Amino acid sequence: MAFTTRDNLLSAVQNADEIAWTEFYRMYKPLILLRGDDLRLNNTEKEELVQLVMLSFFKTSRTFQYDKSKGRFRDYLKRVIQNKACDLIRKRHDGEISTENTLQTVEKLFAEENNCWEQEWREYVIQQALKELRNTVSPLVYQVFSMLSLENMSGKEVAEALGITTNAVYVYKHEAVKKLKELVKRAEE
Repeated sequence: MAFTTRDNLLSAVQNADEIAWTEFYRMYKPLILLRGDDLRLNNTEKEELVQLVMLSFFKTSRTFQYDKSKGRFRDYLKRVIQNKACDLIRKRHDGEISTENTLQTVEKLFAEENNCWEQEWREYVIQQALKELRNTVSPLVYQVFSMLSLENMSGKEVAEALGITTNAVYVYKHEAVKKLKELVKRAEE
């Protein structure tokens, strides 16, 4: 299932499609773990966070209706992750400190890490778009893009390595960048 079909993915998850659930899990687990790092959860808590977030989506999947007019999916996901992380932090401190202190600690963590979320989401979207780019452009176009943009080779070096003209290198790069921008834009809608 393609990265850019999140609406279709959410719809398939809602219909209890096992393949969609696997794809949903594969797509969002790394982001949830990253957020767990930001919130200073230990490894066990981060894995539990993944399970709690996924269970929350599973429990609500039949009735869940994503409405773009009410906000972005990433903001909804962020809220779910934060709520479940808050539960884990409370559980960690159960009986040690008051609920009020726990809430203040969690709110402070969330405030500190809020800017990280946007940056991490952006990096996540770009990584997913790069994976999808490989499947949507020709192998030559992707290879040129990779050599120029990811391996920092010059246009001349790429042209010589692939036996094509320097002009062709930049035409292929332009094609790849244009497609990458489309993929990122669709993912952020």
